[in-house]
Amino acid sequence: MKEGLDILYALQQKDDQLKEIEAVIKDIPVRIKELEDERDSRSDMIEKAKKKLQDNGEERKKLEREIVAIRDKIAKYKEQMKKVTTNKEFQGFSNEIKFEEANIVAVEEKIIEKMIDSDEIMGGIRDAEIEFKKIADSYNQQIKDMLSNLEYHKNKLAEENRNKKELRARVDPKLLKAYDSLFVKKAGKVVSYVHSDFCGVCNIKIRPQILSELILSGDLMICENCGRILYKKIVDDAEA
Repeated sequence: MKEGLDILYALQQKDDQLKEIEAVIKDIPVRIKELEDERDSRSDMIEKAKKKLQDNGEERKKLEREIVAIRDKIAKYKEQMKKVTTNKEFQGFSNEIKFEEANIVAVEEKIIEKMIDSDEIMGGIRDAEIEFKKIADSYNQQIKDMLSNLEYHKNKLAEENRNKKELRARVDPKLLKAYDSLFVKKAGKVVSYVHSDFCGVCNIKIRPQILSELILSGDLMICENCGRILYKKIVDDAEA
């Protein structure tokens, strides 16, 4: 029975190892998705700069339309000047034309300012694209490493499942049946390694009588608190 419990404990260790590998395999895609989202969110700096450039262009078009409207107004004033009969009316239209021409100059200055701003924004976009490429390259390398790590763990899982199959073939059928039954009920933790005189899972102290039987008889013993199979490695004189 003692040798059977040794193999059973080895099987428990193998199942614990498989559980850890499966958790890593499950976690890696989540972490990759987080990295992808974080990487893509950094591209906002470029999109914001492009939006600013687009707004600048729309504002310039609006100013250009404003100049066209002012010139239309001036053209109308000049047509009306041809029909005036007094110097006062003529001077009035002349003053209006000068006023609107001054408005054109002011709007043209605004357009020039927008053009200067546009050049600065385009420079900012180029800088943002260079910066984002560095950031994206870093994220992409991390993602590549994680994908390699995922492939490694998938291969490791297949290998350890083969090792588990070999272990299960060595376990006494009755012990294996008890193990499989408890495996479902105890969330995969069937065998509890006994440290000194405490259950390794629930950490409750084991009664001296049960501990003594566990050490001396090597029989199948169950934790009275959590119901798991107790296992304690008994060192021989050579090991001691």
